[in-house]
Amino acid sequence: MKLRMFLCAALVLGVAPCVAAQRDTLRIGTPRDSVRIGAPADSGRARRDSVRIRIPGDVRPLDTTPWIPGPGNEPLADSIFDAPGTRELVNRVIRSGSTVPAALDDYRADMRAAIYLSLASDTTDAAELPVTVDEVAGAVRWNESGAVEQTISGHRIKLLAPTPYTIGSLLEAPWIIPHLYGNTITVFSLAAAPNARAPRAQAIHPFSFRGIDFYHYETGDTVRVTTQEGRLTLVPVHVRPRGDALERAGTHRVVAGTFFVDVDRAAIARARFGFVESSGRFVVTETGLFFELESALVEGQYWLPVRQRREIQIGSPLLGGTAAVRLVTVLSGFDLNTGWKPEASGSRLVWRLEDGAFAGWRGVGDETDATDVADFADLRAQVRPPESTRGVQAALRYEQSGHLFRYNRVEGPFLGLGTVITPGDPERRDWNVYAHAGYAFAEGVPRGELSFRWHPGQGTVPLGPRYSAVVGGYRRLRDMTSFRPPLQWELGYALTAALAGYDVRDYYDALGAEAFATRRRDRWTARLGGRWERHDSVTLNTDSYVFGTAGEFPSVAAAEPGTHAAAEAMLRYARGTGSFGVGSGVIAQLTADQGFGDFGITRAQALLSVRLPSKYVTAIGRADAGTIAGRAPAQFLYRFGGIEGLRGYERNEFGGTTAALGRARLLLHLPPYSSEPLFRAGVFLFPPLRPAFVLSGDAGWSTINDESAPALAKLGARETDGWLTSYGAGLSLFEDAVSIEYVWPGDGGKGRWYTGFVAYF
Repeated sequence: MKLRMFLCAALVLGVAPCVAAQRDTLRIGTPRDSVRIGAPADSGRARRDSVRIRIPGDVRPLDTTPWIPGPGNEPLADSIFDAPGTRELVNRVIRSGSTVPAALDDYRADMRAAIYLSLASDTTDAAELPVTVDEVAGAVRWNESGAVEQTISGHRIKLLAPTPYTIGSLLEAPWIIPHLYGNTITVFSLAAAPNARAPRAQAIHPFSFRGIDFYHYETGDTVRVTTQEGRLTLVPVHVRPRGDALERAGTHRVVAGTFFVDVDRAAIARARFGFVESSGRFVVTETGLFFELESALVEGQYWLPVRQRREIQIGSPLLGGTAAVRLVTVLSGFDLNTGWKPEASGSRLVWRLEDGAFAGWRGVGDETDATDVADFADLRAQVRPPESTRGVQAALRYEQSGHLFRYNRVEGPFLGLGTVITPGDPERRDWNVYAHAGYAFAEGVPRGELSFRWHPGQGTVPLGPRYSAVVGGYRRLRDMTSFRPPLQWELGYALTAALAGYDVRDYYDALGAEAFATRRRDRWTARLGGRWERHDSVTLNTDSYVFGTAGEFPSVAAAEPGTHAAAEAMLRYARGTGSFGVGSGVIAQLTADQGFGDFGITRAQALLSVRLPSKYVTAIGRADAGTIAGRAPAQFLYRFGGIEGLRGYERNEFGGTTAALGRARLLLHLPPYSSEPLFRAGVFLFPPLRPAFVLSGDAGWSTINDESAPALAKLGARETDGWLTSYGAGLSLFEDAVSIEYVWPGDGGKGRWYTGFVAYF
């Protein structure tokens, strides 16, 4: 409950205004690694075409007329292009696409968009967590003068916790990028100026006359695509800034990414890139501005956007991960040259809400699992400019919030320093060395780690590295949580301990080394490796928190000292955040390890976490099971009870070497069923109530082998002696963000009330 409260308070009330203050964000869209050309807007993701060839030195019969920039017609340096054919292709696009086609005067298109504020925790095994979800319906108009009018006719929302605003309600200006013709990439600010015109940020277009002075160009494998317009040949051109391009650009931005060029029309069909950020050796908070743009060939002549994704990412250990503001927009039903003339110059966002705008749409947030901050892992490596293309560079960075700061009753306040060493050239950042070291002030113990990571292709492969490996040594404070939730936010737990005096987890000290290899493919992740650790027990070292003496700092259960060595394996399927969140999600995971040394145990564990929302009924469930063969030390035993499962019983009352725990929650939604805000006042709104009658149930079972029974008794836990159950009923509001429930233990004992934010799974 408290974890959910701090999560919502920190993200919704903290991150949202922070992001809103940076509303001059930028972006352009396309989906992950697909090429969708001329497909209907609702046709789903298309696959890459089957034919791919390496582009030769003279790409097709290209225009071979040389084009030399500069007042003195100086020859171009060979470092600008990777091949003569690349130079010829880029020159053709520059001449052809530097202006909007003369026959295109204006267009109108239907619009549907989803707008997210999401958090990707740095300590979670699940996908990012959407905090707010807005969906809007409407239309977009564009005119050759550059004017854009974006009309919103429908707006509905889903919230992790009730708040008086969302990212969608804060928008004041158009976010669509109308095309990729011209000499600059123009991106509208998300906030309007006092004169109601949207301020604009401009980047130097790589395929403009000026772009040659700033970028390096390299072609990739040709993609051939069959569409309604016939067979098209697309050539990806990888663009990187050269030398001091960032400094020479002045007030303009420079980009790094990939542009797909239609060879026949010498026009850009698709773009995926980020805006290059200034580098620094002291980096606590990193921002990223990323863009994807998918276009369709409209009437066989004009490449116009059909799907855009515009995203700003703010990553920091101060947030405990990465916060993302994401706008995914789909355009369809283009009408060209309608004769539309804007009432005034510039661009504007018009709110004109109408009934029936969402007819035929699916539920709000049903597709929150389709995008993730990790989609831009490759671009994050590219947009960090090198201090030097040779050697390595080091910067002060943190991979987890706990490496900078954490607070618990064992360590008290922990403060640390972290650094990352990477190759200077962004194209060769296939490895890095990460180190952090800190000190636990109440415990008087130093902890940290040093690791080498190998991740081939991170700087060039969309969706990040498919393979990765890590080798390192560490000293960590581990907790004994048995059935760990797939969605975790460790910074929230540290703040709960420091600010609310609540820390009930048991801990032990682990000094060791590890080596693991990981393979990712789509939603699947496999991990294989091993570790060696020296375990030792820890004790309660502080009973204080910021506001006095903590009421929820119990003594720490003793761990058994000894040496643990093990081979470990994990297989996980993840779509969304599982049972916790606002959208749909499924997470299934299997883990197993074989121990050696002092603890020669064999363990296997399984997890299934599911959330299935709909307009009238939402089903939520989680099941955990595990077994241990051999004499298990206290730190490896399964424990549950209370908020850990089996509500209605005491915390960690039950345990054993074999255990199973199931939790289910059924929401029967009550009228009114609408997801539209109840009323609005400027950027503020009152969220829909979304009331629901709640039915919940838990079931748990555990047993202990004879060798491990003394360790369980030492922890103060016991076997369940068969299946135990608890069940509850109540009322929830705001999409199950808050609830009031009464829970009964199945053995007939006295029940108890649970009221407040829901943190059930």
